[in-house]
Amino acid sequence: MIRLAYILISFILLADSSVLAAEPPSKIEWISIPSGEFYPFFADTVKPIKIDGFFISSTQITNAQFLKFVKANPKWRRSKIKSIFAEGSYLGYWEADTILGDNAPPNAPVVAVSWFAASAYCTWIGGRLADMSEWEYVASASKDKKNAYNEDSFSSTLLRMYEKLPKIPLPNVGERFKNAYAVYDMHGLVWEWTRDFNSVIVSTDARDKTNVDGKLFCAAGSIGNVDPSNYSAFVRYSMWSSLQAKYCLRNLGFRCVKDK
Repeated sequence: MIRLAYILISFILLADSSVLAAEPPSKIEWISIPSGEFYPFFADTVKPIKIDGFFISSTQITNAQFLKFVKANPKWRRSKIKSIFAEGSYLGYWEADTILGDNAPPNAPVVAVSWFAASAYCTWIGGRLADMSEWEYVASASKDKKNAYNEDSFSSTLLRMYEKLPKIPLPNVGERFKNAYAVYDMHGLVWEWTRDFNSVIVSTDARDKTNVDGKLFCAAGSIGNVDPSNYSAFVRYSMWSSLQAKYCLRNLGFRCVKDK
C-alpha cells in the first residue's frame, strides 16, 4: 500500500507538471557526461551497469535559482505547498515565501527541499533528477581521475569531507570540490536527491522488503564500490536509506540532469 501511495503521488505530480509556468532564462551550466560502465556499490552481480551519456548541472541548484521557480509557481512556496509533498521544515531557512534572507545566500545550494519539489524544479527546466547509477557514475571522479572508485585515498578524502559538512548559512556552489568531469561539489557540500525509489538493493527481490517501499534516496558522494572496506560508501547508503520523499533536511539539496 505504501508503494502504491507513492506511485499515485508521483503520477499526480508528473501530470500536474504540464501547468508549471514557463522558465525564465536559466544560468545553469550543463556538463556533458559520456557513456560508460559503472559497478554499483550494492549489487547481486559482478556485471557493470551501462550508463548512457547525459548532461548534468555543474553545481547544485541554488537558492536564487529555486526562488525563480517558486515565484513562477506559487503552489511550491513555503506557505502554499501541500503537506503530502513536504514536511513543515520545507525551505525553513528562507525568510519568507519569496525572500531568501541571511541564512539562504543566493548562490548557496538550496536545502530543506523535498524530493517532490526537487523533481518539479527539474521538470520545469526541461530536465529531471539523476538516477542513482548516473549520479554515482559522475561522483566516482576524483579531482584528476574520472574513475577513482577503487582508490583508498579517495574514499579517505570523502570521509574527511563528511566529518566537516558546512553549516548554515552554506557556502556558495562552485567554490570547493571540482572533479575530473568539471562538476562541482559532488562531495562535501550537501547531500543530494536522486530520482529512483528503493535504489539500495537489499535482496534479490526488492518486493520482499515492504518497509522500504515508500522510501526514496539521496546521494552525496556515491563512488560505487563493492569493497566492504569502503566506509565512506556505507556512510552514504545509511543516509539514503533513512529518507522519505517529503523529508526536508538542512544538508539535503539537489542538481538536475538532462538526456542527450
